[in-house]
Amino acid sequence: MNDKNNGFSFKQFHVSHADCAMKVGTDGILLGGWADVTTAFTAPLKVLDIGTGSGLISLMLAQRCQGNMQAIAIDIDVSACQQAKINVDNSPWSSSIAVKHVALQAFTQACKDESAKFDLIVSNPPYFVHGQNFADDARKIARHTGSLTHQELVDCALQLLAPNGRIALVLPYTSGCELVTYCQQLGDLKITCLNIKTTPTKPYKRMLMNIQRGDNNLEKQSLTIHDPDGRYSNNYQRITKAFYLKM
Repeated sequence: MNDKNNGFSFKQFHVSHADCAMKVGTDGILLGGWADVTTAFTAPLKVLDIGTGSGLISLMLAQRCQGNMQAIAIDIDVSACQQAKINVDNSPWSSSIAVKHVALQAFTQACKDESAKFDLIVSNPPYFVHGQNFADDARKIARHTGSLTHQELVDCALQLLAPNGRIALVLPYTSGCELVTYCQQLGDLKITCLNIKTTPTKPYKRMLMNIQRGDNNLEKQSLTIHDPDGRYSNNYQRITKAFYLKM
């Protein structure tokens, strides 16, 4: 049973999110189901989840890897970290995910001399711009780019990424286009974009991005969540059916 205010049950785990500024939503579910875990990385898959919130994406990746991964899930919000830790402890993969209360900038600085890098770095980052007001400070931090810009996120992630590693992000479409331009300016990055629209007649709303080192290249794909009859599209089901209870 799902109570949108308190939590969300998936096929193999439950996510409580009452103490998280950002609740379980389509963005995180898409990213957790889409991020590449099939590339021939050396097991266990080493994962960094930036801004983990409830721990949703780390848990989805753990399910897809059947627990054969070691993830560090970081967040700057204490309540979110506490909630994520509970969700992880109550899941089948408690030994595969470590939750840490730390900012990405500090985490990157602390890891700068370490040889171990991450095979996969995922993030559902803040997406509101400066000038918007929120009554709840935690929600403001979780959704506002003031504490971590998308460009800074990519800069830090590239420092932490293994040579064959990948960065997977979900962003509003306009912000995603801006970040694509930034990544192209950095050079030597292969970028794959999956542009998301809710229905066939709506404009693009979100973008899933995969960033990896390689020759400058940009590949664009598209996905529609709902068919004209309102049902989930086959492509959306392909990404999410391993998780939704009624799919």
